[in-house]
Amino acid sequence: FFKVETDGNGLSIGFAGRIARLARIHQEGLQSEIEAGGPVYQYPVRQLLGFSQAEREMIRDKLLDHITK
Repeated sequence: FFKVETDGNGLSIGFAGRIARLARIHQEGLQSEIEAGGPVYQYPVRQLLGFSQAEREMIRDKLLDHITK
């Protein structure tokens, strides 16, 4: 279900098709019908993709270590 796109400037990874819509609803905590024509539910944010604060700090530290050697 993953969709990968690359170009000369970078890389992006995400979901494709119907799965992309479902992933976005959960990632951002949006409202959606539970089933077509059914009741609407406000989904809580459930981050599927991204980095935690600790992961961002670890990446930053490793990059700094790498470029200062």
